[in-house]
Amino acid sequence: MHVFVEGACPWLDEHVKTYIKKHVPDAIFYDDADDLPRSTDATVLQMCNGQDLNGKFAILNSANGLINAYPNSDAVARKDYLAQVVLYWTAKRPNSILKNHVPETVRLSLDYAEYVDDALAAADDLTLLYNLEENATKPASERDWWILKPALVDSGSGIRLFSTMEELASHLELAEYESDGGESEEESEAEEEQAEEVASVVKAAPPPHDGTNGFTPSLSNPGLDTLDALVTSTGDMTLNGKKIERGAKPQYVFKENGRIPSAQMREFVAQRYIVSVPPLERRKWHIRTYVLSVGRLKVHVYREMLALLAGEDYEPPWKNPSLKSSLTNTALQDEEDFVRKESMRDFWKVADDLLPGDWKADIFDQICAISAELFRAAVHTMADKFTTLDKCFELYALDFLVDTDGSAWLLEVNETPAFYQQGVAGPLSLRLMETIICVVMEHLGKAKVGDPQNETMRERMVQVLDETEKLAKSNITEILSE
Repeated sequence: MHVFVEGACPWLDEHVKTYIKKHVPDAIFYDDADDLPRSTDATVLQMCNGQDLNGKFAILNSANGLINAYPNSDAVARKDYLAQVVLYWTAKRPNSILKNHVPETVRLSLDYAEYVDDALAAADDLTLLYNLEENATKPASERDWWILKPALVDSGSGIRLFSTMEELASHLELAEYESDGGESEEESEAEEEQAEEVASVVKAAPPPHDGTNGFTPSLSNPGLDTLDALVTSTGDMTLNGKKIERGAKPQYVFKENGRIPSAQMREFVAQRYIVSVPPLERRKWHIRTYVLSVGRLKVHVYREMLALLAGEDYEPPWKNPSLKSSLTNTALQDEEDFVRKESMRDFWKVADDLLPGDWKADIFDQICAISAELFRAAVHTMADKFTTLDKCFELYALDFLVDTDGSAWLLEVNETPAFYQQGVAGPLSLRLMETIICVVMEHLGKAKVGDPQNETMRERMVQVLDETEKLAKSNITEILSE
């Protein structure tokens, strides 16, 4: 077996190689993916950085290979597409578990603060518009609260809380004043100040390169809005001979407590904010669950999970609007802070009396059922944006919030999740990688069957879905790069 390992977290690479050797002692490792053999009888395993996958898919066309990403998984990883998948799936299946375990989500196309009412009226769902109008007449503590999330940005960037149309508008950037040639000195100064405010918040990326035939790709072009996916964010790719030019992924700068660069980002979701949660040591928290999808299509949930805590004590947003109180994303905390405050915990060691009964086992069962239903929904309703192939596998990090009733709520899905070395997260990451290798080796027919250590590792991954016999044969025959 020929192996190339260069993951997004370099500190895990040597451990991955060591465990591969336990299954296949004579595996041959390569420092450059271009040196991998391309003969039809070669077995090739690639575990690459998600941002550097362009070109590495081509090896799968001739070899008996496996790579750690699907060509496209936007249907689950993009927040707006995820909301659409849930909407499509539950429209004809009102009893689906997704109906009551994914917060109500409205897809929005936003630009400037001045036009927010038009954007709400133009949304596919008017629930948010009506709700914000009703909230305007209520005290803050009696309102329904919402959380605004950019569809294309990770790590908690650009997230804001709001309960009225005015609050939503205050989070968006302002339109630049238009000059008619006859402005006064005062108007000119005001315009400059406005431009400086916007410029301090917004930093747009360079325009993407021109494609063939004068075509310039951008995230606003139909069919190209999937390019934010880490697995396909750079270079060029061809599916069945049809060329798709890759533009640069936009980069944004967010000023703390400032307006977000909405006119450049455009695509957002507004998700109903769950207020009633059981605090853990007075802090809000969510569960980080690792879900492995293999081939076409088997889905596994890793038993070990993390509890990620917010940086500050939790209070409802009308009492404490600080994002450090309301958001549990560790990317919003300095490394020194989340290590000192132990913001990453072992979920299974959380206090048993936080909720009634055997609530942790019940939450895990809910997570398994939700994960299975989500991937089933994605592959059946949006297959063009969840391209599952037998020669691919991918690891996702799913975030779940637990409310005071003991219900698990799916917040979002993350591609190529980051792994921390600190605290309980480091050893968990090592065990997770070992288990992933076990499942991958099974898929390649290289698993070391009967080894007690291997069996122990394998039992940590629970298979929750097998759609192998229910999906039609894929019509993708080649994935080529330039």
